[in-house]
Amino acid sequence: MVDVAAIDCGSNSTRLLIANAANGKLEILHKEHQVTRLSDSINKTNTISDDSKKRFFKVLRKYLKQIEKYDVQEVFCIGTAVFRNSSNADSIIEDVKKRFNLEIKIITGEEEGLLTSLGVQSSFDNLENYLIVDIGGQSTELISDINNKLKIQSEDIGVVSMSENFFNENPINESNEKNAFNFFNEIFKEKDFSSRELIGVSGTFTSLGSIFLNQKKYDENEIDKVIISDDSVVNIYENVKTLSVPQIINKYPNLDPKRAVTITSGLFLIKNLLKKYKITQLKVSKSDILEGLILKYF
Repeated sequence: MVDVAAIDCGSNSTRLLIANAANGKLEILHKEHQVTRLSDSINKTNTISDDSKKRFFKVLRKYLKQIEKYDVQEVFCIGTAVFRNSSNADSIIEDVKKRFNLEIKIITGEEEGLLTSLGVQSSFDNLENYLIVDIGGQSTELISDINNKLKIQSEDIGVVSMSENFFNENPINESNEKNAFNFFNEIFKEKDFSSRELIGVSGTFTSLGSIFLNQKKYDENEIDKVIISDDSVVNIYENVKTLSVPQIINKYPNLDPKRAVTITSGLFLIKNLLKKYKITQLKVSKSDILEGLILKYF
């Protein structure tokens, strides 16, 4: 077995996984995430800001020190929607290479879906007839199995972009919520996925799981595979949307405080995806693109 690290440079958070890998099996040694909000204001400027870059580099520096503690033989590092959509992505990638000797590979939405599917399937036995949903900061991936083939739909809608465009203040007002719903409906068309098992990955779903379980301290192992009904999602959303950001932070000490500004938009997306696709419950998975990135090669 070999120690391998995977870094996911996402639109809202930058995440690290260090694992012992062999023959399609992973032993998790270390896993963490930091909200870096690389896509702050990217809809207006089309660039990753200097402040976002500073936050990102600070986290990378921390992660590389963590990686040094283990006998890591290989590091895989990917950039997702924020790198696909920003005009200065190449210069930041070059800067990362010079400063940290680290290569960021920009992946497509389809590649993102494939890697996420690999990660999720590694922790479920005989998974079939599923709909995997990965809500990120700038994009959302829908992954389903049809006739033993993967169908991947990647849309430019995520918690950061929704927060900036529609949910830029809490509590949420009715007009902004209506505009958000109209925008959502332009992107996602009605389908009957009622017979499918919806599996949610990413920080939005694990945050939902933590809220649902009323955790005092965030514990992803307890969250993993928890089942949440659509009614519970609606109730949590309706409660959260009435709170200010400081109230969200105070009420949910189990969540990263930096997620307080995007959790409402994330819950909005989950609630409406369940309704749109006629799905009455979801299951949360702690395994996602990070695990998939390592399992692709090991």
